[in-house]
This record gives sequence, structure tokens and C-alpha cells, in this order.
Amino acid sequence: MLRAIVICRLSVLTGNPRKKKDVRVASGLSLTHVKETLSVVSSVSKAVGFPPLEGAAEIVKRIVEIVENMGQNKKDCISIPQNIAKFLQDIAEIVQRGSRNKDKLLMKSVQEVENELQTVAKNLEEISERSKIKRFWHATEDGDTIKKCEKIINDCIVKFTAKAAANNWNASEELKQGQENIKKGQEAIKQGQEVMQRALANIAKVHDESSITYDDLERATPSLSKVFFGRDELVAEGVKCLMGTDQTFLAILGAGGIGKTSIALHVNNAQEVKEKYAQASYFLPCEVLPDAKSLLQGLTRRLDIEVKEGESQHKKLEGHLRIHTEPVLFILDNFDTPWNNDQVDVESLLEKLAAFNQISMILTMRGLNGPGAIEWKRLGSASIPPLALESARKVFLTIAGMGELEQENPIIEQILKELDCVPLAITLIAKRAKSVPLESLLRMWQDSKTAMLTQGKADGRLTSVDHSIGLSTRLLNPLEVELLAIISFLPDGVPDWVTNLSQMLAGFERLDQSINTLLEYSLVYSQNLTIKVLAPIREYICMDSSIDITRDIPLIESFYILLLTALSGPLRGRQNQIEPQLMNITKILIEQTKYSPKKHHVEAMNILLDFTKLYPTTVDILENILNNCSELGEQDRVLLQFHRLYMLRWMAKWQEVETEAQRMMINVQNNVRYSAKVLKELGYSYYLQARYDEASGKYTVAKTQFEQIGDQRGVAECMESLGKMLLMQEKYNEAAEMLNKAKDQFEKISDLWGVAQCLQRLADINYMQGKYSEAAEMVNRAKTEFEQNEDQLGAVQCLQSLGKIYQMQGKYSEAAEMLNRAKDEFEQIGNWRGVAQCLRSMGNIKRVQAKYTEAIEMLNRAKYQLEDIGDQLGVAQCLQSLGDIHRMQAKYSEAVKMLNLAKNGFEQIQSQSGLAQCLKTLGEIHFVQAKYSEAAEMMNRAKDQFEQIGNQLRVAQCIQKLGEIHCLQRKYSEAAEMLNRAKDKFEQIGDQYGASDIVYRLATLYRKQGLYQDAKTALEVAISKFKDIGNVSWDIGYCLYEYGLLLQDETKYADARKKFEEARDTFASHGELQDKVEMCDKKLAKLDELEKSVGNDV
Repeated sequence: MLRAIVICRLSVLTGNPRKKKDVRVASGLSLTHVKETLSVVSSVSKAVGFPPLEGAAEIVKRIVEIVENMGQNKKDCISIPQNIAKFLQDIAEIVQRGSRNKDKLLMKSVQEVENELQTVAKNLEEISERSKIKRFWHATEDGDTIKKCEKIINDCIVKFTAKAAANNWNASEELKQGQENIKKGQEAIKQGQEVMQRALANIAKVHDESSITYDDLERATPSLSKVFFGRDELVAEGVKCLMGTDQTFLAILGAGGIGKTSIALHVNNAQEVKEKYAQASYFLPCEVLPDAKSLLQGLTRRLDIEVKEGESQHKKLEGHLRIHTEPVLFILDNFDTPWNNDQVDVESLLEKLAAFNQISMILTMRGLNGPGAIEWKRLGSASIPPLALESARKVFLTIAGMGELEQENPIIEQILKELDCVPLAITLIAKRAKSVPLESLLRMWQDSKTAMLTQGKADGRLTSVDHSIGLSTRLLNPLEVELLAIISFLPDGVPDWVTNLSQMLAGFERLDQSINTLLEYSLVYSQNLTIKVLAPIREYICMDSSIDITRDIPLIESFYILLLTALSGPLRGRQNQIEPQLMNITKILIEQTKYSPKKHHVEAMNILLDFTKLYPTTVDILENILNNCSELGEQDRVLLQFHRLYMLRWMAKWQEVETEAQRMMINVQNNVRYSAKVLKELGYSYYLQARYDEASGKYTVAKTQFEQIGDQRGVAECMESLGKMLLMQEKYNEAAEMLNKAKDQFEKISDLWGVAQCLQRLADINYMQGKYSEAAEMVNRAKTEFEQNEDQLGAVQCLQSLGKIYQMQGKYSEAAEMLNRAKDEFEQIGNWRGVAQCLRSMGNIKRVQAKYTEAIEMLNRAKYQLEDIGDQLGVAQCLQSLGDIHRMQAKYSEAVKMLNLAKNGFEQIQSQSGLAQCLKTLGEIHFVQAKYSEAAEMMNRAKDQFEQIGNQLRVAQCIQKLGEIHCLQRKYSEAAEMLNRAKDKFEQIGDQYGASDIVYRLATLYRKQGLYQDAKTALEVAISKFKDIGNVSWDIGYCLYEYGLLLQDETKYADARKKFEEARDTFASHGELQDKVEMCDKKLAKLDELEKSVGNDV
């Protein structure tokens, strides 16, 4: 009864009680409203500079946390923070309107309250830290302590009330009577409330001269930030909106920390806005104006309206606005605070302001819609979005003081993505980056999440992400908090939420109201029909241990298990159905399989095993099942272990593959079939790492074991693998023999998929030997079989092979199209080796087309990806191609460096073809440096090595280069012989481009020998052939240039000019051959001189 009397609610803002939304502390076990009240008290005390009250509020916040974490004593303690919060709010209202610094008595009185609260917090903390057993033994003692805390609070309030009464003589006797009533506990609650109201109202009068000062507003007003990127379009839209009409009401809406205030300040700072509103734009920081009364006071302070004692602020404001009719702009920042506290009166004030035609308003607030019945123009199409990644990077680098060298730092990009590019979060973490290394900064974020995103010791919406988010979450009821926690738990949010949310949370009370509230407060957002939570909010909620969604987890799990079992259609279609919710599925299954996986978890895992792209995320589910499922049979366990081995190999986790295989060999040592399968998988792992000797050993042993138990499929698979390995070692004849044996074996057991595998490898042999027609026919047969068996990997590898065949035939457009398709398909199934291989092939096409910038970019991307998965052969091939590009750009030292790196790589994996190719390229470098003897030696060594491994294409290229060397040494007959030999080889293997290039080389040879007609014929043939091939404009340009030289030699200058001009235009159309364009211009200039010379002679 005592508490009921002393914690009375006063209406001190006016003489009469105000009609307003009730934001006072509610009864019951929820402390949500207590937190809201304390937030308001903290904001007010901070704004007006009253530290004791702010300190008291912080202590009560700690008491709230203590009570929330209590067990059986929570119910007994709940009234303590409720009562204190009500009392502090009354004091805050008094302090807010008084001359606080002049009243030392009030300051000292609140300090005493603060000290007493420290004692209460300490006592309650001791109770909360007891274990369950200790709580049982100390139950009586704890009950006494709780009563003691209640008495401290009551006595504290009584003392404060006595001092309040002493400050006003007229009320002292009545107050004493009120105190007597309190002490005796009589039935005079109403009288006691009235006494306290009058006493505190009298104190309020003393301190009511200047509750909100101009300085208070300025302290809470942020400055215009110079670090502002990625919002130009929004600012321009806001400026256009303000300038388009005489009166505008602009709402900048979005989540906390998204940058609404910065946008508003930059709109206000635009030159056009400054000119329109002259000096009449006013910023009101509404976090220190928590209701209509204080908002009205803020307006009068900003407009410098003097309100004397006894005068109406409303009347003074209206009078001012009737006299001053020039355009006025009010910026109502963080408008949530007054709107949520005092909606009715605030709406009335807004409508009165809007009635003045000269007034325009910008407001910023959390939510989807502007407040009240005013027609607000919403900035942007919806809520303000996060920054684009590039803009977020600029903000981070600028604040952190980092230079361009850090522009592409992957850690920065990871941090920004994990923060969802939310401006406030980026600003705060970038300030830390000034003194903390990036690696440590990322680790701090991953460990502490939003708790680290602060600046200074004082919490504020612009200095603490937690505080900013808390301003919204404090407004939620328990069901809304629970729903927010569920959505935050799901990494992908809730796709197609209108349908899926109700199915996922069947029976969730007031679901529609709760999701609407979360959307209104911008705590969640809807994008492409998916409900999501921004990363800072998600992490803030997930780190709050007081929020319990245990009851919801089984509902979510059931929803996703049903989703998996209902999948239908082809593999790609099924994958597309689950990809939007993949992270949700894996998270819920990982959580639910940590302790005691059930049969339905195994069934779900078996469904997920079909999707290779998902392996990096689903492998952890399989680990949990294997480690924790007691219901798993031995055979099922072994099969799942094989799946894990396959998944690890797919992800190129080579060390883990080896460790797992060795462990499995021990477990299955008594089962020959399983042992052979493990050896085969381990052999494949070695093969992918180019460890061919080790791979051969494992395949051979596995083949023997399969033969022992009569497993013909196992034998055939080992032979196919051995053939594939011989192919990679360029032992083409041996590879073909082994693959044909495997194909025959597969045909005997009617395994058409196995036949397709062999056809694909045999096609590769034909391709390497330049037999392109045979290769293409085999690849198409294999592709058809793979597609019928829904083997995505096999089918896309066939696309890749067809692209490479087109490439070698000089059909670059078809090759690029096929390789692009293959790359996209590899990405779909998550095969990053295939993606990198396609990038390498596409880079080589660009290299041959002399598009060096694009070529280098593609080859570097491929190299980095291949390095990540440990593909030494692929890395060496990329280095070789990059060296070749440097050669073609006449950067010979860089070329030699790259080629030596490539050569070392090829030597480590015993790649004869790679070594031979490096020798060939080094020979070409000697060639362009006019070191003909060294060039010829290198070319002959390369040719011999290519002949040994049966690579006819490379042999032809080496012969061609030897012919060119003879030509430059003026050994024309030897040169012609070599070039014709090369031409015959190119034609034999179907290489149209190679054969056409030889015809061009022969034409240059004929010209040098003075055989002009033969040269003309050859050039016309070459041009025709190049046109048939397509997309080889630079080669046609060379032919035209050579034709010009020929005509110049014949002194047919007019005809020569036409050819040089055609050549120049052809080179110019390419885009990357400016040096060749200049070469033609020089020839045209020289031609001018020759023509003048002839004219002078005449």
C-alpha cells in the first residue's frame, strides 16, 4: 500500500491531466515498458545535463537485467524496477523544465537516490547469482532481502518527498499529513497522491522557467558529415521535392542507423534549399523532445520566441507564424520518440503546423509510413536501403584513413558484407580501424558483434548501434520480440513470407499484427517477397540471451523437412527450389543434429546429397549425423562416410580427404569392396592434385581388389581412371588403349554412363592430337548420355570440351559462347575447378585475339581460383599463358619470369606437355629478340618433346616457327619447305586458323623473294580463309598491310594507299591494336614522301 501511494503519477506539464498515449510502466511480469521509460529518462537527463538522474536510470537498467535473469524470485522482485522507473520519470519531468544548475538541493537529493539504488542493485545481484540449490537453502533470507530492498526504495521516495515539501512552505503541512498517511498505511491513497502532486508541482514551478534551452537543442544536433557517399540520388530527390511546391512534407523512413539523419542534413545543406528557406530552416533533435509539450518548447526555442510566465506557448507560436509568412523548414529528426510517447497530442501539433502554408517539414523516423493524417512524400521508393558495397567501402576507407592500397582488401569487403553495409555500423567500426589491424577488427566483430560498435562511454543513437536498435526494440511486446528473434535466427530470412510464414509458425498468436509492427518499426524489411533483418539488428537480437525461441525451433524444422521431402522435378529445378532457403535449412538441421539426430534428419541429408553445389554448407550436417546419431545402422554409416569422403574431395579439402580415407581403411579392412572403393576415391584425389605416381598405385591396388571379388564395374572404373591419368601425362597411345578396354568392359555390363565417361576421355585424346571432328563426335555422344542420366557434371564437362575444340579450330565466337555456357553451368553446381578452367580457356581466346587486358584479367581470376583448390597443373598453365601475353606485349623480362615459374610448376608434376610448351614460348622470345640460333634450338627441343607425346598441333606450330626463323635468316627455300610442312599438318588435324596463318606467312616469303603474283594469290586466299573463320580482324589487318607493302614494292602507290588505309581501319575496329594503327599511319606518311619523290623526279 505504501508503494501504491508514493509512486503516484503526476501531471506536471500543465495544470490539468493531459490526454496522451499511455507509455507508463505496465504491471505484470514484462519489463519492456520499464526499459522504454528508462530510455526516455536517460535521454532527457543527458540532453539537459543532469548527471545524477542519468546515473540513477543506468543503475535501474542494471536492476532490470538482474531481475530478468532471476528464476523463482523474479515475480517477487518485478515491482521494484517498475516502481523506481515511475518515480524517476516524474523527477525527469520536473528536471526537464527547471533551472537545474541553480538548485543544488534538487541535485543533491537525486544523488542520494542514486546512492540508495546502488545498494539495491548489489543486494539483488547477490540473489540472482545463487545456484538453484543455494536459492533453496536461502529462500527465507532472500525473501527478507527483497523486502529490505523494497523498504530502501520506499524510504528513499519518502525522504525525497519530504525535501520537496520543504522547498515550498505552503505545501509543507499537507505533505506531512501525506507522509503520516503513508507511514500508517491508511486508506488515504488518493489524498497522498494529491499531496505529492502539489508538492512536486510546486518544485516544478520553481524549475519551469526554461526546460529546453537553445543550447540543449544544439548539443543534441549532429553536424553535417563530410564523409557521405552513395546517397546523391536520394539527396537530389529530396531537394527536388522541396523545390517543386510551396509546401512539402517529406518523410525519410528506415531502420535505425541507416543514415536518415545524414540524408536530411545534406538535403537541408543543398544550395537551392538554402536559398529558398534563407535562414529559416530549423533542426529539432526529437530524442530530447519526448512529447508534444517539449516539442512545442523546442519549436519556440528554435524560432527564438519569448514566452513569459503565464503565457500560452501555443498562442505565441501561432502568432509568430501568422506574422512571419516567409518559407520555413522544420527538420524533425528521430521523430519516433515524441510520436511513440504522446501520439495524440503530437499529431494535433503536427496538423496545426501543417495548416500554415509557409511551413514545410522533413522528418526522419523508423517505419514504413509517415505519422498521422498528413500526406507525407516518402523519400525513395521504400525505406532507405543500406549503402551499395562500393559506397560502403569509400566510407570505411575515408574514416579509417586508409589509402588506395587497401581498396581491394578482402577483409574490408568481408566486414562490410557482414555489417550489411549499414552506415552507422560502418562509421563506428571504421573509427576503430584507425588503431586496430583489420584481422583483429574482423575477429572482434565476430566475437562481440554489435557490442563493439560504440564510440565513447555515453550511449546515444549516433554513437552506439545497440542503443540505436534498442530504441525500436523497447517498443515491442513479447510476441513481437519473439517473432523478430525467429526471423533473425534464419540467415536467409523468410522467402515468399506471405505464404511461408504462416505455414512455418502455425499457431503463433497474432502473427499478422506482430509482423506488421516489425515492418512499421523497420526492424525487418521486405525485399522481393522475402522478409529479412539487417545484420546489426540480427546480431543484436541473436546475442540477447533473454529471448527464448526454443518452442519455435521444432516448428521451423518441421517446415523445412516437409519442404525437402516435397521436392520434385529435374535436379536443377529441385536445386532452384531450395537455394533461396539453403542457409535456413542448413542452420536448423545443424542445430537439431548437434545432440541426438533422428531418422528424419538422415532422410533429409540423403536428399541434400544430390546437390553438389551445396556441399560446403551441408557437410556439417553430415558430420553431426555421423558423430551423434545412435539410430544409424552400420551399413548406412559406411555409405554416409563415403559421401563425406566424396564431399571433401569435391571441395578440394585434400588433407581432410587423406585423413578420412585412412580412418575408413581401418574401419573397413575386413570388407574388400569397401576397401577398394576407399582406395579408388583416394586415387582420384591424388589424380586431381597431379600426384600421378601415387594415384596410379592406389588405382592399381583397387583394380586388383575389385577383380578378386568379381566386381566388373569397379574394375572398369579403375581402368577408366588409369586411362584418364595417362591422358593427363600426355601418354596418348597408352591412355587410348586403357580407355578402350574400360569402354568395352562398361558395354559388357550395359553401363552406358561408364561408356560415356570413356568417350569423353577418348575425345580429349583426339582433341590433343588435333583430330577435331572425331573429338566433337565423341563428345556429343557422351553429352547425350550424361543428360539422360541427369549427370550435370558430365554434361557440362562436355560443353567445356566442345568449347575447347572450337577454340583450337579458330572458331572463337562459338568457342566463347560454349565456354561461357559451361562456366555458368559449373557455377550452378558449385564446381569451381571447372569455372577456373573455363576462365583460363576464355583468357587464352582473348590472348590469341590480342585483347590483352581482358585476357590477363581472366587468367588471373582463373589462377587465383585454381590456387585455392590446389590445382598445380592449372596454376602452371595460367602462368604459362600470362608469360605468353607478356611476350606478345614485348615485355620480355616479365615473360621469362612467368615462364620460369610455369616451368617449375610443370616439372614438379612431371607434365611433359607443359615443359614443352614453356620451351616453345622461350624460343619465341629468342626469336623476337633476333637470337635465331637460340630460338631454333629451343623450338627443335620443344618439337621433339611434342612428337614424343603425340601432340601434332604443337608439332605443327614448332615447325611453323622454325620456318619463320629460316625466313628471317634469308634461307627462303628452307623456310618455304618448313612452312608447307606445317601447313600440311594443320590441314590434317583440321586447324583452319593454323593453315590460314601459314598461307599468310608464305605470302610474306614470296614478297621478299619478289614473287609478287604468288604473294597476291596467297594473300587473297588467306583473307578469304580468315573471313570464313570470323572474329579475326587483326589477321585480316596483317594481310591487308602485307598487301600494301607488296604494292608499294611494285611502286603502285595509289593501290598501296588503299590497302594501308583498309588495314588501319581494320586494326582500329579491333579496339586494342592502337600500335598497329600507328604502324599503318607511319606507312601512309612514308607513302606521301615516296609519291612526292616520284613527282620531283618527273
